[in-house]
Amino acid sequence: MYQPKKRSAGKLKTDITTKDLYKSYLKNLKPVESITGGMTLGSYNISEKTYSNILKDLNLMIVQAIILENFEFKLPYGLGMLSMVQKAIKYKLDDNGELLTKYLSVDYKATKDLWSKDNEARIKKNLVFHTNDHTNGNRVSYRWSKKNCKVAGLQVYFFVPCRKVKRAPAEYLKNSDYKLTFFEKPLLKGQTRQT
Repeated sequence: MYQPKKRSAGKLKTDITTKDLYKSYLKNLKPVESITGGMTLGSYNISEKTYSNILKDLNLMIVQAIILENFEFKLPYGLGMLSMVQKAIKYKLDDNGELLTKYLSVDYKATKDLWSKDNEARIKKNLVFHTNDHTNGNRVSYRWSKKNCKVAGLQVYFFVPCRKVKRAPAEYLKNSDYKLTFFEKPLLKGQTRQT
């Protein structure tokens, strides 16, 4: 039976971690006067675990608002907006009439199932692609709009969500209890929308 390769270490490493944020939080924490006299850090002096849990809960609430309410999250310090957009998947053929798979997403689970049942498909490396039937053929993704950014040099940066955040939209989209719609991906200069 075919066994796929194990996932390798990520290519992108974080510059600032939760530990760094916690250290900065403690450094900027100012003592307040206690009711009983003297100075205290009071209830703001929290553990690193509590601080981390607060950040996780806050980020989860933001992600849920972006997905479930089509919320445009305004990033602090003039760093732009984060939202969800949808774009119709376009199927294109090459000169020989073959489907161009360059821009299609591979359905690894279905491909693995196919390869375990059909040895010839495994040898030929036939792939199964996502058709996104649950979104009417649309691809949904996060969009970081830098249109009104007040920071120079942002064109060299891009948004890469962590695994959990990246998979969150699929969880809601595949659940029939949610009827979600998103903004259509804006057209680039000179493009026209096909109907």
